[in-house]
Amino acid sequence: MNEIHKPGWRRFATLVAILVICAGTTTSNRSCSLGGSNNGGDGGDDPTFVATLQLQNSTGDVTDSFDRGATIQMVLTVRNRRDTTETIDFTDSRTRDFVVVRANTDNVVWQLSKETAAPSPTPTTLTFGPNETQTFTTTWDQTESDSGDQVRTGTYEARGVLVFDGFDSRPLRASQLGSPLESFTIN
Repeated sequence: MNEIHKPGWRRFATLVAILVICAGTTTSNRSCSLGGSNNGGDGGDDPTFVATLQLQNSTGDVTDSFDRGATIQMVLTVRNRRDTTETIDFTDSRTRDFVVVRANTDNVVWQLSKETAAPSPTPTTLTFGPNETQTFTTTWDQTESDSGDQVRTGTYEARGVLVFDGFDSRPLRASQLGSPLESFTIN
């Protein structure tokens, strides 16, 4: 029998396994880490983070119905479900984003990052203490990102996220770093 008994072979096999695991992660906005931090992957059955979105009117009341042209406040809440400190690493200064789509479509009507200055190239880290919740807010004046026109009346869906890999190409993709879609109506 010709078995390989060189000590370096096992180390090589372990390295290849680690590289395969890291290559398979879907969080390129965060580095692959084998240490104590969580890099915000999609979490499986036991996610580290839970994200929710509330829509509020100009007086701060939670609602799902807005008059045309009224300001809509979006409140993204992200909670660390672990009893340990968790970090999320980003490749630049953009850590969060919000989108609005027409109901039951993936047609983006508005995206916060299209309305703001380009992020600085400085890597950024968000740190969540054990069981900590962080809140991120923005407002939307019901204008389309591309045209600047007022949106039509109808049903829309909104989502807030801590920016995850693939968000810009697929903003509705499931991720523990993104809230479920919140449906609302513009009258």
